[in-house]
Amino acid sequence: MFMKRVIFSAKFKKIEHPLLPDIRKNRIFAVFIFTLFAGIVAGAFSGRNSDNKMMEKLDIVFQTNFKVRCTQGMIDAFVASFASAFIFILVIFLAGLSLWGEIVTVFIPFVKGYGYGLSVGYLYCTYGIQGIFYNILVILPGAFLCSAVICASAQESVRNTFRLISLFRKTAVSDDPRLQMKHYILSMLYFLFIASLSSAVDMLFSFFFSWIFRF
Repeated sequence: MFMKRVIFSAKFKKIEHPLLPDIRKNRIFAVFIFTLFAGIVAGAFSGRNSDNKMMEKLDIVFQTNFKVRCTQGMIDAFVASFASAFIFILVIFLAGLSLWGEIVTVFIPFVKGYGYGLSVGYLYCTYGIQGIFYNILVILPGAFLCSAVICASAQESVRNTFRLISLFRKTAVSDDPRLQMKHYILSMLYFLFIASLSSAVDMLFSFFFSWIFRF
């Protein structure tokens, strides 16, 4: 009986233990996901009281001009989507180079979510069922992937800020700061590449489905 307990507890530790570092590692990412959803909720409530002129003004950052989306070509759709993602990732990248960058970075997923929520709230309240299907078929696929990339890049930005703070500790730093910076830049370039894929998804879904809708 005693041997069975020892074997069982050993197996349990082997199964449980390796998962703990991943949970700790992704804790920051989970916070950003929560912040993103908070932004979506806030934006959805604001979108109910928005008008078409406001949507046009916010189009550069949030792509809220739906009339343009329904008529633009594939290249224009890709450029507009990638430009929006590039602005967010650039701000996140620059924030990660500052000792106070995490203060700015924590708001970026909220702003991204707010823009999406604003679009969704406006579509639902203005166009009803048509707006719901437009969101599902045209906006959501690319926005989902882009939002995940922004949260992941925000996590990397905060980690880099913590690395910069660690340089000012009295204890010696084991990792080479130049290698850390190289890793940070390459990570951001990778996220930018994934953002381009999300823009390609956005382009394809706009091309195949946006012509169905007329706003």
